[in-house]
Amino acid sequence: MRPQIEKIVIDPQCSGNRLPFEIAEKLRIDPVFMSKDDLVAFVEHNPGTDIFKTAKKILFFTENKGRFLKKCPGSKGVICCNYYTINSVTGCPYDCSYCILQHYIENNPFITVFLNREKAVEEIKEFLKINDRIRVGTGELADSLALDHLLNETGFFISEIVEAGLEKKVQFEFKTKSVETERLLEIRKKYPGADIIAGFSVNIPGFQKDEEPGTASIEARIKAAFELQKTGIPVAIHFDPVVMIENNLDKYISLAETIFSSLDCSQIAWISMGGFRHTLSLTQTIVERFPDSSLLRGEMFPSDSDNKLRYLASVRRVYYAALIKKIAEYFNGVPPLYMCMEKPFMWDDIEMKPQPPVF
Repeated sequence: MRPQIEKIVIDPQCSGNRLPFEIAEKLRIDPVFMSKDDLVAFVEHNPGTDIFKTAKKILFFTENKGRFLKKCPGSKGVICCNYYTINSVTGCPYDCSYCILQHYIENNPFITVFLNREKAVEEIKEFLKINDRIRVGTGELADSLALDHLLNETGFFISEIVEAGLEKKVQFEFKTKSVETERLLEIRKKYPGADIIAGFSVNIPGFQKDEEPGTASIEARIKAAFELQKTGIPVAIHFDPVVMIENNLDKYISLAETIFSSLDCSQIAWISMGGFRHTLSLTQTIVERFPDSSLLRGEMFPSDSDNKLRYLASVRRVYYAALIKKIAEYFNGVPPLYMCMEKPFMWDDIEMKPQPPVF
């Protein structure tokens, strides 16, 4: 089921842009004009039972006054994968229990769509004047595909990149927990030379059902990934967050078996793993908004570098090593694998090397 959008709000300064009106017409919603501050006040005074559940049904169209293109922030002391992000949309229609956006954008929890996204393309062009190549995506502060049937982010960015003659220099990854791949398939046919990766975040089925409400089932994501592979679009698989509690390890091993026995492993660009980690402030939010969540069952301790809570290194090491061993069976012993937000000592402990296509 597609996310439900109930309100279209347009910044009065952007009334000349056609996109929000076209979307409003498609959804049969009468748009309203409101500044960001007025919309924040509206949401705060009309929160329903949960301000996030209310706000996630609102699309707010405005312009971004700052930069679009940024290096993935990572954390102090960890090995980063050299991923760049374009924040053309902030906010997500899904409501995952572990999502840091509950705090990162809590003062404007609605979904903000920036209408001047051409500026993001100009920033990519500027970057490539002094760099040979860039790996970039829109999946940091939003789901890249969940609203693609409305926003056509895939069509816009890929067409702009190809028309600028940059398809050999830009690798664009669209990360998602959805199966909204129709437009991506159309774009592939129209621009076969574009370097496109479809990234699927995955987790054990029970966790997906309980902790990722509204997202596509794992079975549906695997099927969508396979259909993309058949058209020549490589996929990426992201095991994140890996929840390292109780008897979950066997479930993650089973998940890996299901995924890599179902997909064409020669068309998997890379695989990432990231243990569940979160800020202390998110703990109270999880307790209040998701009282039945399993996320807080395991023992977690603050890191000395970023104060994020993580499982003990000894626990993470067991999970990572077991997953690597299983996944390697499908890649002749050398999987295109990397870890997200881990320090060098963990890479050394499990003898992992950075992946050239990613780093």
